[in-house]
Amino acid sequence: MNIWVRTILIVTAALLLSACQRSEPAGKPISGLPRAGALYSFNDGEGGYRVAKVLAVEDETTFVNLFSQRWTKRPALAEARKGTAPIPVAYSATTLGSMQLVHLEDGQVTAEELQLYEVWKRGSQEVF
Repeated sequence: MNIWVRTILIVTAALLLSACQRSEPAGKPISGLPRAGALYSFNDGEGGYRVAKVLAVEDETTFVNLFSQRWTKRPALAEARKGTAPIPVAYSATTLGSMQLVHLEDGQVTAEELQLYEVWKRGSQEVF
């Protein structure tokens, strides 16, 4: 076989193999409920990815600070840490299960963040 044909076949095979690899940062979706204080990235169901910090987990409800940024691919930890403008949101375990949460890092819930959860708990308690 001609050297040029072999070279073309090898290059083509390498390109095909690299195209089949996942472009997302390494991370396996969690099983079960997330942990309070931890930061997670997730599929937002609209073709993008978001980041949230879990503030509280109670029964089948998870209360989070959802950051405003949206990415077209799953963000790495360094990008996720730059999240700003968090809004408090509560999700059911069923909804979270479909979002493919990937754990980014553990953390602590501040007293101020916990206060948001307490206000939500005493209020209308809307859960998505």
